[in-house]
Amino acid sequence: MDTKTPTSAARRRKRVGYREITTILIGEIREGRWAVDDLLPSEMELVERFHVGRNTVREALRELQNLGYIRRRRGARSVLAAVAPDASFVNSVSSVGELLDYAKMAKSTVLSSETVRIDERLARRLDAAPGSEWLRIGILRSRELHGPAFCYSEIYVDPGYSDIRDHLDSESEIYTLLERLHGVIIRRVEQEIEAVLADANIASRLNVPVASAILLVRTRFFSSEGRLVEIGLAHFPAGRYRVRIALDRRSAESPPLPDHAASSLASA
Repeated sequence: MDTKTPTSAARRRKRVGYREITTILIGEIREGRWAVDDLLPSEMELVERFHVGRNTVREALRELQNLGYIRRRRGARSVLAAVAPDASFVNSVSSVGELLDYAKMAKSTVLSSETVRIDERLARRLDAAPGSEWLRIGILRSRELHGPAFCYSEIYVDPGYSDIRDHLDSESEIYTLLERLHGVIIRRVEQEIEAVLADANIASRLNVPVASAILLVRTRFFSSEGRLVEIGLAHFPAGRYRVRIALDRRSAESPPLPDHAASSLASA
């Protein structure tokens, strides 16, 4: 047998995820493989190159588009839009199901996890009962590993689920951990967005001046029993994050949207 010809098993071992494909293509863009306005390889060419399915390639291209590297049109090859795009993180949402998915596109670093008692000041921020205890998790998110942070999240979890801290390295979307490890069904998500000034703690996390303007997104997750199981406070500094939402209008014949559609912008 020709040892230079890879077996089908070897080809399977070489398969990569869409994030790895995105990273490889970004590296080639920065190395000058294509110039601005050049056409990138077609979806099928990338499928054959990386030995993956078409959906995996589409996810990689979607992330390149979200990062500002390429422009895409239905039925046409992607076009290189920039070799050094805008540093801000763009969360592009086109369906209700993507409203809580922005964390999947970010590189997340868990900074801390500890049990805290909610004092009066924190109770007002969380809209939660003072005196109760919660597991608090601090997560820093960036567009690229070791890049400037576009979000610092403080996530508060019902202490009955505190064992999730042992799984934070592999998964930073807390509500999915609750669902996977404890069978919790997230039935309703409430979200509030307001402009605030960064205190010393938030300013140091995001490397911005104290009292500079930031966006605070407060997200509350309720189980199917109506129990509040998670509260997220996500802090976004000016100039590093944008959200782009495009949703089709629902016709009168369409079924109603699920309760979790009440969420907008992003998951904490």
